[in-house]
Amino acid sequence: MTTAGRHEAASWERGSGGREMDAARLVAEAERRMRGCPRPEDVLAEAWQAYELAGAVGLLLAEGAGPGSGRRRGPGLPPGAATGAGPPRAARLTGVRDAPGTLRALHVLLGEIGLALVGLTSSAEDEAAYWQCIEALDAVDEAKDAVRGLARDEGG
Repeated sequence: MTTAGRHEAASWERGSGGREMDAARLVAEAERRMRGCPRPEDVLAEAWQAYELAGAVGLLLAEGAGPGSGRRRGPGLPPGAATGAGPPRAARLTGVRDAPGTLRALHVLLGEIGLALVGLTSSAEDEAAYWQCIEALDAVDEAKDAVRGLARDEGG
């Protein structure tokens, strides 16, 4: 099986409830959106999406799906987070197959988003834009701390 095939097989599966979405796939989706030169509003949206995803992964891992269970559950968080970034991508989360790997990737993603936010903050054209960046940066830092703690708990 090719690397792409293994990734696809690890990310999707058929279950009785239809398609299930693995956390690693959602992280990869966010990474794709951050490639290139995202617009400031895209960076802000991705900050909130990553914050929501970190929270959803934390909740899923805290539910205690034990090792070997595939760390699956039913549908993700309900849409409607107050992020202004549209429905949270995390609402599609149904499983975490590789917790240590996913947590590492999520931590790296949050770091990249944080750096992009620092750049936006320093170039904000008005006070409202500045404070939007600061709030998003605070959320990303909080999520990074949570992911670091989860990784410690997972032994990764």
